[in-house]
Amino acid sequence: MVIGCLASELVYTDCNKNQHVLHVNSASLSPYPPKVPGNLTVSGQLELGKNISGNIKLDVSIHKKELFLWIRVPCVSGVGSCTYDFCSLLTSNFVSNGKVSCPSEMTAQNLSCTCPIQAGTYTLKPVVIQIPKMSGIVSDLMSGKYKVDAKLVNKDTGEQLGCYHVEITLDHSCSGFGCILG
Repeated sequence: MVIGCLASELVYTDCNKNQHVLHVNSASLSPYPPKVPGNLTVSGQLELGKNISGNIKLDVSIHKKELFLWIRVPCVSGVGSCTYDFCSLLTSNFVSNGKVSCPSEMTAQNLSCTCPIQAGTYTLKPVVIQIPKMSGIVSDLMSGKYKVDAKLVNKDTGEQLGCYHVEITLDHSCSGFGCILG
């Protein structure tokens, strides 16, 4: 995904060697660039060519542009440039006391929240996500240009299931006298 500073839509690059396993047909963010805080409408469609389960890792590498350099965002408390156990990540976010609690936006569209994820075409109809207000300095630090590389790999076989490169800009909402000072 390549996005210029004036881009009006989300653009992404599929770096997967095997596009028959996982392929994103479409992805959309509105407004673009996303505002922090603000409401973000997300939609998209992907095709999964085979079931996903087992020992799957998600490698995420995030770089933020500072002046003329791209600086790697470190993995801190499980956020940033981290490697995750994909199925455990889903379970830790969507299973509580042995019960799966998928968000209604996902269950209404037959999107799985846990492994195994069955092969098929998955469509996320437009859903609004609220990006929360952060303290002034955190909001300022979050805004900017980012490069994100994400790879989904079967650790047992070494098979790359998916790979995407995304360039995205985050903007912080600002109004009034605080913006002049900030």
